[in-house]
Amino acid sequence: MSQLLVETRGRVMEITLNRPEAMNAMSPEMTQGLTEALTRFEADDELWVALITGAGERAFCAGADLGRMQQTLEGQAAGNSAPVARNTPPWELELSKPVIAAVNGHCLAGGLGLALICDVRIASDNATFGCLGTLRGIVPGAGQTQRLPRLIGPANAMWLLLSAERIKADEALRIGLVNKVVSQAEVLPEARRWADLLAERAPLAVRAAKEAATKGLTLSLSEGLKLELALAAPVRRSADAVEGVKAFNEKRAAVFTGR
Repeated sequence: MSQLLVETRGRVMEITLNRPEAMNAMSPEMTQGLTEALTRFEADDELWVALITGAGERAFCAGADLGRMQQTLEGQAAGNSAPVARNTPPWELELSKPVIAAVNGHCLAGGLGLALICDVRIASDNATFGCLGTLRGIVPGAGQTQRLPRLIGPANAMWLLLSAERIKADEALRIGLVNKVVSQAEVLPEARRWADLLAERAPLAVRAAKEAATKGLTLSLSEGLKLELALAAPVRRSADAVEGVKAFNEKRAAVFTGR
């Protein structure tokens, strides 16, 4: 059985972590497959939005496969582990297109790191979130130490990173970790609705807006405003910009092509 299911619905690529018996823990094979799928998504001009979820009702992703990790850590501690070729993990990819997470249960450790590469997170009401690294004697990885403070602020992030405490979906919504909480049965349909909505928007404008907002986090306001102008200029000259204004004046839905 494949550890990763990938399918397309129109402009949307759906990626499902498919190890429900292991709470969708990320094996090296799954991690590499996810990188490959997201790389294909980024390169395909016909795909405008990605949606990531987990199989089953227990977990979005419970983090790394700790059984496999134990073997690696024991070898490293003993000083006799062979060098391992390092592939680019998904949390190190630079994705210009929007990504949505349908968090259908536990979202822990590396699973939280995976959710953090997404731009939007829809959570089920039974979801839980936690970094867990310090509970296992390791540093929270998969980008958690970098993305979490940027998303929910230093105070909230620091507590989660240091304490390894878990929080429930309602608390995750309160601190801005997720965008919306729905029932377990509704989490995937709701995430699909959001994905379909984004797939109806002008893709060049969506990507420029994402880039401006993301890069602007590390810039001064004046530098960020200059970046916004620089990214907006070519979009205003696009066929999609003409179509968007024309559709408004003709009182109809715009049909964008990404050109």
